[in-house]
Amino acid sequence: MSGKIIAVGNLKGGTGKSTVAVNLACALRGSGKVKVAVVDADAQGTASDWAAKGRLGLTVHALPFEESENTGHGGGSASGRDGEAWGTVVERLRLEHDFVVIDLPPQLGDAILNALVAANLFVVPVTASGADLKATTKAIELLRRARARRDDGRPACLLVPSRVDRRTAAGKEIEAVLHDFGEPVAPAIGQRTAHVDAFTAGEWVGSYAPRSAAHGEIDVLAAIVKRVK
Repeated sequence: MSGKIIAVGNLKGGTGKSTVAVNLACALRGSGKVKVAVVDADAQGTASDWAAKGRLGLTVHALPFEESENTGHGGGSASGRDGEAWGTVVERLRLEHDFVVIDLPPQLGDAILNALVAANLFVVPVTASGADLKATTKAIELLRRARARRDDGRPACLLVPSRVDRRTAAGKEIEAVLHDFGEPVAPAIGQRTAHVDAFTAGEWVGSYAPRSAAHGEIDVLAAIVKRVK
């Protein structure tokens, strides 16, 4: 088995990054025939906290870049400051799973760059705010640095309008604004209470609120991700 690495992140907090990463991983897993692991590389540990209740049905490995040593739910561990050791753990997970979804921290640095170099796809959640768009500009610059280190034009990129409120002017225009970055844009994920409540319950939105609008949006995103080479 040789799986795909999906890196999820932006260079600003509050974009719904962990919500997208965890729910995407669960949607990719489907009925359980697809093997998926999550790597929580963010010291804030949202994905790890989510998994702590044991209701997600997949393993989250807590491997934050900022910490010296961390153990994930399910036994994953690595030295966060030792990029080579971190990369070794992620590569092992890739060989054992169909997908490895990495929840990246909102920061610049060589560790993030190296993670993107190893990835098949960079998923970038973006909310409809000026600060998020500025951070996304820097994230795309980092993506292009990662591509420059490879000879295949990878990783692919997918910009995801996140926490979108269609009642606002910015929410109505977010897709058009994101197309200006020159990368593919996914259908929007709305600002829905189901995501907050699912996190509180320790479940993904597909099990907490099946067939809801929130569930449908995540399933659409997963279907797009599965088609990425």
